[in-house]
Amino acid sequence: MPDINFHQLLIFHNVAQLGSFTKAARELGISQPAVSIQVKELERNLNTTLVNRVRRGVFLTDSGEVVYGYTKRIFSLADEMRLAVQDLEGLQAGRLSIGSSSTPGEYILPLAMGIFRERYPKIDISLAISNTDTVVQQILSHELDLGMAGADVDIQGLSSFPYVEDEVVIVASPTHPLSRDRRWVSLQEIENQPLIMREVGSATRNAAADFFHAHNMEVNIAMELGSNEAVKRAAAAGLGLGLLSKFSVGPEVVAGFLSVLRVRGWKCERPLIVFYRDDGHISTVQQAFLRLLQVERPLPPVPLQL
Repeated sequence: MPDINFHQLLIFHNVAQLGSFTKAARELGISQPAVSIQVKELERNLNTTLVNRVRRGVFLTDSGEVVYGYTKRIFSLADEMRLAVQDLEGLQAGRLSIGSSSTPGEYILPLAMGIFRERYPKIDISLAISNTDTVVQQILSHELDLGMAGADVDIQGLSSFPYVEDEVVIVASPTHPLSRDRRWVSLQEIENQPLIMREVGSATRNAAADFFHAHNMEVNIAMELGSNEAVKRAAAAGLGLGLLSKFSVGPEVVAGFLSVLRVRGWKCERPLIVFYRDDGHISTVQQAFLRLLQVERPLPPVPLQL
């Protein structure tokens, strides 16, 4: 029987996953020659070639693809084993990896994470902010435990529940003509103003675009910015009207840097959704965090004037 060990499989798995001996060495914290030696040793033990080097990295042979399929299963089982042991130990140790789109990741989840961390200080908790598609794929591949986004997720292998109904609000500098005296503004007046929006593909942008389409509005999108903070700063500088989640603008409204316009007929809502793997095994840590979200639903304060 060939002398195959876990270390060789781990090194090969990283080479296959990252497509590079150099990247695998960096990921594992060992030298590139050490990676090459272990892969060659695995090839010798299996009496086959697993990878071929090319100019921009490596590609797997047919045998390499077969072995990679098995290593994915092996390390998935290893993760399962780790979670099972973690369950036995309760909440005295463990990790929780969360993914999120920008709005819940910047303004909602940090509050819930802070509460969780205070209760369970020995749990390592991390948050990665990305687009919804990336978060979904990383949850399915076991890179993340759960996620939150401003878009519904109906994908096999995932369960979800609505967390809170968010509202897209229109903000402007307090010196903007439409902000004065907090008068009611018409949708037609909004059409005539330069708008500052998030980038195409963001859930906030999609919700606003759906509203404009449903009401046959032809709007002037003057600026597209890649973050909520950038939209707020541009609106506060008087460059146009910003469209943002109500949860993102509270401090600026209280401080007097932004005003929320009262727009007659404007009601632009979208749900924030929590989703996680539905594979029959949820760790004790995941269960505890999901229970916090479902039962307590921590939310940042929203000023009364919103």
